[in-house]
Amino acid sequence: MDLGLIRIDYLKHHQSCIPRLADLFWQEWQQFYEATGRTAEQVTAYMRAKANTDSIPLALVAVYRSQVIGTGAIKPHDLDIRPQFSPWLAGLYVLREFRDNGVGSLLVARLLEEARQLGLSELYLWTPSAERLYSRLGWSLLERTQYCDQWISIMKKELNR
Repeated sequence: MDLGLIRIDYLKHHQSCIPRLADLFWQEWQQFYEATGRTAEQVTAYMRAKANTDSIPLALVAVYRSQVIGTGAIKPHDLDIRPQFSPWLAGLYVLREFRDNGVGSLLVARLLEEARQLGLSELYLWTPSAERLYSRLGWSLLERTQYCDQWISIMKKELNR
């Protein structure tokens, strides 16, 4: 895959893909949504709320040959057991057939750029499975803990201006 053919854009410009992305999120993270009392409809509604270009919550999408193949967001809060941390990089998702090609890294890089433009000095994230990816991208591990009966890693990235 030629990463040069991938365009990172605001979700706001691709709102027709929201129902499909929300379904993919539900399939990927259903156990976390259900354990925290969220419904599929709430996931879709919150995804619509991220269709901004200059304030958080803000989501981006990766577009390859006019197909949305991934997404990621900056949110004020993302982990109820750590309310003191804010804001968060969240919902990084790449379609399975496009994983391991650098798409996630492109999304993260652009999200960090957006965060800096918004004047943010740090971001947090949590992941049950991608600690190695984020470590390679310069994120620091803060802790590993259990959340919704799964081990997760909570990480932080200082944003140099």
